[in-house]
Amino acid sequence: MKQILYIMAILLTIIIAMIVLFFRHDEINEFQIAIRLLAAFFLLVFGIYGLYAELLFKKLRMSGKTNNLCVEASYLIQKRGILSKALLFPFLKIKSSNSLIISFFGALAWVVIALIIFHRFFKS
Repeated sequence: MKQILYIMAILLTIIIAMIVLFFRHDEINEFQIAIRLLAAFFLLVFGIYGLYAELLFKKLRMSGKTNNLCVEASYLIQKRGILSKALLFPFLKIKSSNSLIISFFGALAWVVIALIIFHRFFKS
């Protein structure tokens, strides 16, 4: 059931991005475009993190490691290297075995990072 939610979030991202970029571009101002694209970015990261968390937890359950899924997932991500640590940091910091919690707070963290970058480099 959760996988359907994550796939729907990714599809909704594509729909929002298409509407913002192709159809109603002249009717809205730049701030509204930025807000809608940040919402689409949130949904995209939410969907991708959720699908990855479900896949990772499924892999851990199949290997028989069901005691502490968040610690095992953190260990697997740390073994993969620096890029994996940077992109998948919510799995390292959020101590939960629920993919909804990890994907929500991971997406929220990336939106905050994007806002900081936009504020830093695109001051108006």
